[in-house]
Amino acid sequence: MDIKKGISYIAFGFLFTLVNINLQLNGGSLNITPDFIGWILMFFAFDKLGSYVGGKGYMKWIALVLAIATGVIWVCGIAKPEPDLDIIKTVVSFASVLFMFVLFGILEGIARDHAPSFEKNISMLKIVNLVLYIAFFVTAMLTARDMDTFAMPAFILGAAALIAAIITAVTLIKFGIAIED
Repeated sequence: MDIKKGISYIAFGFLFTLVNINLQLNGGSLNITPDFIGWILMFFAFDKLGSYVGGKGYMKWIALVLAIATGVIWVCGIAKPEPDLDIIKTVVSFASVLFMFVLFGILEGIARDHAPSFEKNISMLKIVNLVLYIAFFVTAMLTARDMDTFAMPAFILGAAALIAAIITAVTLIKFGIAIED
């Protein structure tokens, strides 16, 4: 069990899954922070968390399935023309939200035992990330239907979600450093 390393994997996994940096190339877009890398990091993190993931072994395998699904989406995004993967993307988004919520619950238990000063922050981030993710997703869907009405709210929520993702990753890095094995 190497909780510090596991938390580090999770922190960097969050950066890849929650922060999207896209390059525009030849009329197409290439995400240089692909989600599948983050899911792979989270997959490997579970072996480091010991008893804290007891009874939640399914989380490791969900991370692997999400790594494969987001890898396929990423590769298909490079293809021209890009196939319509909206249903798969929607399922992956909802699975990601649920995964992150359960993962934050695991992190709360680790904080309680190893770095109590972080427990409240992690609990808050659990709710903030959930609310922002759902709000951004709903607004993005509405924007697809009515760009004029929902573009600005989607942009604002997207910016808030990006800030929350960065704060989450930084908090998790600090959390990993503060853990006493």
